[in-house]
Amino acid sequence: MARLGMSRLLAEDGVEVVGGEAPGGAIVNEAARLAPDAVVLRLDDRELAELIRATVPGAKVILWAGDETEMQILDPGGRSPRRVITEGPGALLNELAMSEPGRGGE
Repeated sequence: MARLGMSRLLAEDGVEVVGGEAPGGAIVNEAARLAPDAVVLRLDDRELAELIRATVPGAKVILWAGDETEMQILDPGGRSPRRVITEGPGALLNELAMSEPGRGGE
């Protein structure tokens, strides 16, 4: 339900959402193929986040808590995650907007 809700929220804000309930290797392969500006994963997907960072070093990787209270952001070129305490899904939308070229990001 959380994944569906997040996908709907992002799509309503104009974010192209690709992926879903795929195994880790498939997500890494899809990220390599698409070279996205950002990848959103569950907060407990640290190992997968590191694989994506190695495969697509220019992508921001956002680890999102299912209860919408926290994000850990792995910025391109950053060494350690940036922890963000959130008050709902708006923080995720703001973080994604900062990732997009021409919308305040790199």
